[in-house]
Amino acid sequence: MGTRVKVTYIALNEYGKPIMSASTFDDLRKGLDEYYAVDGTDAQCLGFVPYETKYPDDYEGHYTYSYTSIIHNEKTTELDVIEVYCVEYYPHTVYEV
Repeated sequence: MGTRVKVTYIALNEYGKPIMSASTFDDLRKGLDEYYAVDGTDAQCLGFVPYETKYPDDYEGHYTYSYTSIIHNEKTTELDVIEVYCVEYYPHTVYEV
């Protein structure tokens, strides 16, 4: 029997551009860490802030990533806030196990 994917997690940058999606929250985090090269550079995830509301919402919260960029031979630390949404996935995909 297979596993159905019913939702997908989507990460948006500060301009609302989707940069990644994943079928689980954990996979989204792993993908974002790879996107920012957390293991290979001085980039780091500063954490996740969940969005708590009493009403249902697709918005899950946001991650903040810190990384260093070099502009005109000058190092600066940048912060990116990545919004995370959980939306229905269609068509329902079945993964064979």
